[in-house]
Amino acid sequence: MIEDKVCPPTPGLEPAPITLDHYIYLTPEKLELVEGYLVEGPDDHIWRERLLALLLTNEGLLRAVQFAPESAWREALAQVYDQDPTVSS
Repeated sequence: MIEDKVCPPTPGLEPAPITLDHYIYLTPEKLELVEGYLVEGPDDHIWRERLLALLLTNEGLLRAVQFAPESAWREALAQVYDQDPTVSS
């Protein structure tokens, strides 16, 4: 399956374009609301992750961090990278 060969882009700090292949293979055919979740239900997150990668690439991480308080980002980073959220690097 060709969509398995198209990797989601890695978002950078600044907005960046995506390719036509990214759009074709990583965007769901339609947006649906299923049990309060976009695209699929709560247990099937692959399309949401793909869409999120595309949106974060288009908007940039500097814009994305404005959607949640700093403490939430630090806690998320600590959980993913196993660090103490109270320590700044």
